[in-house]
Amino acid sequence: MRRSHSSKGQDNVEAYETLPIVPLRDVVVFPHMMMPFVIGRPSSTRALEHALQKDKRIFLAAQKDAARDDPNPNDIYTMGCVANIVQSLKLPDGNVKVLVEGVDRARTVEWKEDKGFYRVVAKVLARPAETEGDVEGTMSRVVSLFEQYVKLSNTLQYDAMIAAVRVDDPSKLADTIAAHLVVGIEEKQNLLEIIAPVERLVRIASILEIEVDKLQVDRRIQSRGRRSTTSTRR
Repeated sequence: MRRSHSSKGQDNVEAYETLPIVPLRDVVVFPHMMMPFVIGRPSSTRALEHALQKDKRIFLAAQKDAARDDPNPNDIYTMGCVANIVQSLKLPDGNVKVLVEGVDRARTVEWKEDKGFYRVVAKVLARPAETEGDVEGTMSRVVSLFEQYVKLSNTLQYDAMIAAVRVDDPSKLADTIAAHLVVGIEEKQNLLEIIAPVERLVRIASILEIEVDKLQVDRRIQSRGRRSTTSTRR
């Protein structure tokens, strides 16, 4: 169900959606992001089935503690992501592999217990237009740092990542990079909670500076290790 109302004329329309929720362990889904994962818990499977029967829209939010098998509303972050289910495949072991695409940030305002799963009323957060600060300069700095990060990383494909960040929209740029950062769930959740795109980019820049420094130190240590091994063999 999708509904919207305006309290201050047509310029400030608040949109709400009632959607089945799937709590995620160790994953934060961002808008603009394609994410595959496996669903195994019965409540999550029922939530997925409900979404597939309706309009294939679902609400995804990270658990505060990944070890909780049966999380209640207090165990799940209120800020999450409305997503479209792109594909779903039932696996031989009964689990379901799904591919989702994040659409919008949203915050849960109400929980409803359904037949063996939860639905939430989520307030969809409008994407703010960015007018303040040096938007282009900030975007350029973040892309440059991300290029260094990808070059030093052994886990990210350079060509694919650089192609992914060739975008003009500061919000999309921030979310694309945030989705690929190899950092903890709390840090990713923090980035999801920052609504203003430039503020999010500034935070990402500071994370990237720290991560690039760490990777450079790791490289130097590995290089020294290789050199000492070579000299020992002589």
